[in-house]
Amino acid sequence: MLEPSQISKIKESLETQDIPLVDVFSLLRDKNRFLIIKLLIEQGEMCVTDLANVLEISVSAVSQHLRILEMSRIVEGEKMGQMMCYKLKMDDPIIKKIINLI
Repeated sequence: MLEPSQISKIKESLETQDIPLVDVFSLLRDKNRFLIIKLLIEQGEMCVTDLANVLEISVSAVSQHLRILEMSRIVEGEKMGQMMCYKLKMDDPIIKKIINLI
């Protein structure tokens, strides 16, 4: 059985660890956002239109999902001519954890 000091130490550890990862999981509970992340892991970078075609959803729906992921600092967008393309923020340690989990 754990002693009170051990319990306190474990509780403190839980409060400081991976809270951003919990937030990411709440974002990824949406099937399309999860699939967008999975596709970006596999493909590296994809444009909004290509994501819409692969997922068989509207361009505006993909854009809304990407806006949420971008505001959460998971993806970053780059304009390529008339197209907007996105990739994961690979330098973020949370993204590295997600990749390992998926």
